[in-house]
Amino acid sequence: MNGLFVGLLFKALLKALLPVASAFLLVTNVHAGAYVFADEINGIDLVTHPPGYAGSGGNLTVRVCIDPSSPDAADMEFSVQNIVDTYNQMLPTTSNVKSGSNNNVPSGSIDFESVALHEVGHCLGLAHINAASESGLSGNDQNYTKATNGADNIFNINAGADGIIGSSDDVRGDDENLVWFRKSNNDPFTIDNVIDSTTYSRDLDDLPTGHKYVANADRAVSISLGHPKTEAVMQQGTYFDEAQRSLGHDDVATLRYAQSGVDERESGANNAADNYTIVMEYGGISDSGCDISMSFTETEGLAFCSVGGVYVESRNRTHLRVTAASIEFSQDFSWYFNSSNVAPVLDVIANQYLTEGDVVVVDISATDAGDTLVYSESVLPVFANLVDNGDGTATLTLAPVVGDASLITSMVTVTDSGSLSDSKSFDINVTALDSDGDGLSDFDEINLYSTLPNNPDTDGDFIDDGVEVNEGSDPVDLTSWPNFADGDVSPLGAPDGSVNASDYLVMQRIVLGDISVTSLELAHGDLYPAGAPDGVIDMSDLILLLKLVQ
Repeated sequence: MNGLFVGLLFKALLKALLPVASAFLLVTNVHAGAYVFADEINGIDLVTHPPGYAGSGGNLTVRVCIDPSSPDAADMEFSVQNIVDTYNQMLPTTSNVKSGSNNNVPSGSIDFESVALHEVGHCLGLAHINAASESGLSGNDQNYTKATNGADNIFNINAGADGIIGSSDDVRGDDENLVWFRKSNNDPFTIDNVIDSTTYSRDLDDLPTGHKYVANADRAVSISLGHPKTEAVMQQGTYFDEAQRSLGHDDVATLRYAQSGVDERESGANNAADNYTIVMEYGGISDSGCDISMSFTETEGLAFCSVGGVYVESRNRTHLRVTAASIEFSQDFSWYFNSSNVAPVLDVIANQYLTEGDVVVVDISATDAGDTLVYSESVLPVFANLVDNGDGTATLTLAPVVGDASLITSMVTVTDSGSLSDSKSFDINVTALDSDGDGLSDFDEINLYSTLPNNPDTDGDFIDDGVEVNEGSDPVDLTSWPNFADGDVSPLGAPDGSVNASDYLVMQRIVLGDISVTSLELAHGDLYPAGAPDGVIDMSDLILLLKLVQ
């Protein structure tokens, strides 16, 4: 039935190390934590690395294959290639849980790509971040943050004052936390720029003030922290008709913490030599040279990843790497195989009309069948800023200032994880600001006339009151105006600050009576007698202007 919870079935068969003297360690079935193998038996500070990591830095290639003997092998290919791309992008996202009409998964089916994305995480060394089914807890109690059951061998679980399981006020008694968290805020839906032992910790003493326990990236916790509904891929549990095909911040942070190497430091003069970058490689339908192999079998559970491990360094008992890794999916369920990518559809972006000084925020969204979406822009003006929110939406902020008046046709593009895209064009029309309503833009008043744009023009002579006062004229008397005597009368009604032949032609038309003179023209064009204007523009003024132009 639609929405049936299958969390008890959605499990990884995680293995732990036996205390043997050999460099290669045998495996047996016990519980796991934020990293595979971390528990009370093997140690709670273990960090587990992907197959092939031997302590030195560089690119670490992990080859993912589909078992040739597996039923549905061909149907698996498209999703497995998407998963390889998703881990290579290492992009933290929010709003990554897509249900019902927001995905392309049929009702009553389980999305293969989502389940496989989770299981590949186990094969790279990640464990569940919640208590999960291996804890023996039942129902929603499995959503408490991953921990050991402590010295009393009993899980101490209390949701705290907020009543939200897995949040920062949980009361856990002597249960020892196994989840690495961001020290600055204990928010698993955010990520630091630097991810290593300086910014992340497993120790509860490093929690922010007031926090009692490590918050995990459960969907209910995301909403309580003010984020859109989001859940880490490594949270155990999925539903029918649900797609979760992109990594969360917590997934990326845990992988990147391991990538800081055996010294758990991302940078520094001597700290980068052991850092690595995971490079996933699709090996096709093959059983040759595979680090991770996938197949459908008659297994009873929904899916599991079986892993073995070995210490990275014989003397360092806190860092391990995965050796053998294989994933099995049960044939007994109705699986949906995502076989083709559908381009996202970007919602129409309305034309934007605003005035200099306005601040307008435009919400931008798109629909897609569960892929990660990335937004980009082209032909945006300098006063526009597009922010990809990482949750399938974007925000465009327009903040034009004086001088930004323009009409620009811009474009925003959304691209999904399969490289398909959609674009929408829209106009950004910015009107010049005229603070005092005198018919002159603030930009012109400031840059051409060196006047204050917020001063009124009481007598309507197109000269600011402040200018008239400064020049000794009466701002409420239309017959009183300052005398600039600079000959700048062009363009008519909006002098441009320079004197040339255009000003002579305008002045000539005034003298001939073709143009009715206003106070603005008199202020600039009344040149004669020099230093003592006579209140008219006539041939004497035109002769003086001709000398200025020459």
